[in-house]
Amino acid sequence: MSNGWLAPMTLALFCAGSGWSTTASAQGADAQNNKLVFAVVVNRIFNQGNLASVDDFMAKDVTNNGAPLGREGFKALVQDLRTMTPDFKLTIDDVMTRGDRIIGHLTQTAGGATESRTILLRIDDGLVQELWSWTAASRVPYSVSLRAGAAREPAASVN
Repeated sequence: MSNGWLAPMTLALFCAGSGWSTTASAQGADAQNNKLVFAVVVNRIFNQGNLASVDDFMAKDVTNNGAPLGREGFKALVQDLRTMTPDFKLTIDDVMTRGDRIIGHLTQTAGGATESRTILLRIDDGLVQELWSWTAASRVPYSVSLRAGAAREPAASVN
């Protein structure tokens, strides 16, 4: 049995339970769905550590700041982050969509520190293909990793 119905059903339930409108016009439906995916990634995956949601909302070959990560790598990233800083929390301050991209400005709290963070997701057919993340101070995306020697320099922009 295929789980292809699971992500849309989860989105619909999350939408209904959170007060988000489910009556968006056909033109705005993708933008609304992408906002819901963004909310699930932030609230369920990062804030709650719900690793099962990774399979439903991340592409098999998801990247993190241009570096290949995959679903299992993404799960390890979230698990390591939650282990190192159990009080880690992202609060969504603002989101904007354009086509298949959604960018959010967030407040990150962890280990008693607070900083501004920007997260950009590229979403295709309800699955996150790319995740880019950077702090307001750096203004440059960087790979998030808590494993020694695993951090990478940001990829050079082609734009």
